[in-house]
Amino acid sequence: AFSGCSGLKAVTIPDGVTAIGKSAFSGCSGLTAVAIPSSVTQIGRWAFSGCSGLKSFEVESGNKNYCAAGGVLFTKDKATLVGYPGGKPKESYIIPSSVTEIEGRAFEGCSGLTLVTIPEGVTQIGERVFYGCSGLTSVTIPSSVTAIGASAFENCSGLTLVTIPDGVTEIGGSAFARCSGLTLVTIPDGVTEIGGSVFAWCSGLTAVAIPNGVTQIGWGAFYGCS
Repeated sequence: AFSGCSGLKAVTIPDGVTAIGKSAFSGCSGLTAVAIPSSVTQIGRWAFSGCSGLKSFEVESGNKNYCAAGGVLFTKDKATLVGYPGGKPKESYIIPSSVTEIEGRAFEGCSGLTLVTIPEGVTQIGERVFYGCSGLTSVTIPSSVTAIGASAFENCSGLTLVTIPDGVTEIGGSAFARCSGLTLVTIPDGVTEIGGSVFAWCSGLTAVAIPNGVTQIGWGAFYGCS
């Protein structure tokens, strides 16, 4: 509905609105704060992705489905992290231990994020979760994670170190593409397929350890790794 409205600076969502659709405010880079009324029961995927000026989420206390903590948007039980404000000042962030799911694009374009710790219990890092987090230098991925989605860390140019846990069996296409700060990557033994463009344009990459179990390396997996 408002996707790409970069000049939009403020929005009031009235009480009575029950759903905010998919990509509703995606790319509204001028938006600085969002207050979600108690009537909202559903927020679509990527509703606030790419809101690079957004400093905090607020949720009315009577909302039965969602809440905000430290300006970050969660489901009421804090089991799912829905969105992290893209305009938050530079900081490291420890995701609460209650979280078992991180929605796709939840941290997309959050350039102020420097370090992030993902708790045990999260099993999947979804599509584009940390896409374009250029300030991210380190990420702790727990042993519970089994899959890293497509473009999960793409364009994280400041990322210098990533340890992929042994439980990971699937690494999606472009998962670490354009991570020019990466120098060394070890792929765990359980991985059998490396997706297309997975490390494309990782110009700083000097060594990759590929396990014996890998039977397929996708198109352009190491393209541009000069």
